[in-house]
Amino acid sequence: MSNTIKNVTVTIIFDGAALNRDEKIGGNILSIKKLNVNGEIRSFIGKPAIRHYLFQTLCKTQSKRWEPAPVAERGAGDKKTLQFDITRADIITSPELDVFGYMFTIEGERSLTRKAPLGITKAISLVSYEADLAFYANHDLVTRRRTEGYSETMPGLYNKEEHVSYYKLTFTIDATVLGKDIWILGTQPQQEADKLILAISNSDRKALPGEAASPNMWKVNEEGMIEWTNLNDKFQVTFTVSHKAKVERIRDVLEAIKNGLYAQSSGEANTIVPLFFIAGAVRVPSPIFHPYIDVRREDGQWKVIGVGDALKNSWLEKEGNQSIVYIQDCERLKVNEDYWQNQAIIRDWGEFLKKLGLEHNTQMQNNKAE
Repeated sequence: MSNTIKNVTVTIIFDGAALNRDEKIGGNILSIKKLNVNGEIRSFIGKPAIRHYLFQTLCKTQSKRWEPAPVAERGAGDKKTLQFDITRADIITSPELDVFGYMFTIEGERSLTRKAPLGITKAISLVSYEADLAFYANHDLVTRRRTEGYSETMPGLYNKEEHVSYYKLTFTIDATVLGKDIWILGTQPQQEADKLILAISNSDRKALPGEAASPNMWKVNEEGMIEWTNLNDKFQVTFTVSHKAKVERIRDVLEAIKNGLYAQSSGEANTIVPLFFIAGAVRVPSPIFHPYIDVRREDGQWKVIGVGDALKNSWLEKEGNQSIVYIQDCERLKVNEDYWQNQAIIRDWGEFLKKLGLEHNTQMQNNKAE
């Protein structure tokens, strides 16, 4: 079933401004994250921040499907940590655990770990940071205090490092991993009334409502199936998300990236909205476009460069002689016009989703066939 949906990689360029703050320096200077790129200082937004912005966007746009997964405190003493609680959620009931992965530690240095099917790179600026620094003060709060009769004079002075730049960011989706999870447990799953009981450890048990589909299979409503087999002295438990839910989750992620992420940093609304967007179906879920794509200014106009080189990669899936690639640019950040005339690139988003195996009509037909 998973092979009917293709892996995909997406690289975007967006216009951002100091989206990822770092620790304070000099007492009252809010810094930004920076690194050295080929001898130049560039600002960047870390993967955890991008993951947060994407998930917040999914929760706001698809609230019926996307809800925060439950969290639990694991460990003891200095080793205490917060982790997703898989005794109360799993990839079938939680899209977050399915798409973004998790780690759940168990006594004896063991853990159940799911590598995220969604890969995210850093978002690195495409122009260098020139040590811009801005001075700010909370004059409004001082004024309010004075209107209440107090002799307030301190306006709360502070400084911020600032950087406005184009940023490059890539996402990859491993469609063979998304929608499937495997646990190795020490005891066989047991049915108790209308629940399937999984013993994760001596102290951690998971109860899944649903119904038996066969002696070794358990149906969890319409969202997925659980199957278990004997593996020497252990039991392999496989969670499989329904094809319908898998299609919805991948479409949700792609639509969020394409239309823009909800992002706020230091009280500012920011714009992770693609000015340039390239997506391709790939045999290997690798960020193959990312190293090539860049920007260059010619005659006062910024242009995207590197697209031709990016499309030479053999991991790209093809339909006939045409690579399954979608590109979107804008007036502000264009791809070379000559390139459009010489390359067979998909310009229709719905057509691209269809070629990925994510068309709604195809989804409905598959569900009926099941």
